[in-house]
Amino acid sequence: MPATRLLVFGGTFDPPHLAHTMLPPIVARRLGCPRIIYIPAAANPLKTLRPPTDARHRLAMLRRAVAEVPGAEISTIELDRPGPSYTVDTLHSLHGELDSGTEVFLLIGSDQAIGFHDWKDWPGILELATPAVMVRPPLDGDAFRVQLRAHYDAAETTRWMSWAVAVPQLDIGATGLRERLGSGGDARGLLQPTVLAYIHEQGLYRD
Repeated sequence: MPATRLLVFGGTFDPPHLAHTMLPPIVARRLGCPRIIYIPAAANPLKTLRPPTDARHRLAMLRRAVAEVPGAEISTIELDRPGPSYTVDTLHSLHGELDSGTEVFLLIGSDQAIGFHDWKDWPGILELATPAVMVRPPLDGDAFRVQLRAHYDAAETTRWMSWAVAVPQLDIGATGLRERLGSGGDARGLLQPTVLAYIHEQGLYRD
């Protein structure tokens, strides 16, 4: 019997937008992963300039965002433990809950791949999961390779390129969305309607 495959996707999801819901299922299908576990972070140790929106709001928005995403689940493992959210710790905890033989893929963006050596115990992460890299704007495949060469040797560049998964180029970012929402701009078409309604109901991201 072939091993079960699982796609893990972590982030602050502040707010969760259409790229968060449209792209992971594409990657999951291509890798043969019937399950996608979304893991909202309590605090990203690499993003310290701005505290994230309260976890209860981010979790409520994420539940609305993934309600119709095939195979999607949400784990609060990082919200439930104190301190920064380190991926290596999360993967260790997940492996303790998974059936033996489960093959884990870690979904990240191309910007995260380029800065992967800044992650806590990045070699340990690679022992626990195989990266699945979405090349996101402003990078395309060629630009991603150039950026990798600036940070990694030839062998590592080749390895990271082998982990890249082609996805549609959706140029949506949470930072820009927060700025748009804060200034009263129109965010329709960038967020699930249920998420946008929740943001307005709760008065989130207002300047």
